Amino acid sequence: MIVRVSEARVLPDRGEEFLEALRALVAEFPARYEGLVSHEILIDAADSTRVQYVSRWVDESALVRFAGENWAVDPVTFPEEESYLTAPLTLRHFVV
Repeated sequence: MIVRVSEARVLPDRGEEFLEALRALVAEFPARYEGLVSHEILIDAADSTRVQYVSRWVDESALVRFAGENWAVDPVTFPEEESYLTAPLTLRHFVV
């Protein structure tokens, strides 16, 4: 299993809009992407401008179907996402 963690640093005045857009985007992921075991959006309790999208995938081929051949380095974004952020998304992967 591969755990994928995308972290966003959100502009303080755009947090609610960002979360609304992110929730709308990922809501369809379980039905759309075979191999997605689970996913969740995490908001840092001490700093609400730090938001993580954590997804768990059965294997690398599932991640390729989701994020493309460059899944290990290219985050999946939604249109105009950068307008909500103070910096580009960070992306990390963990093997379970």
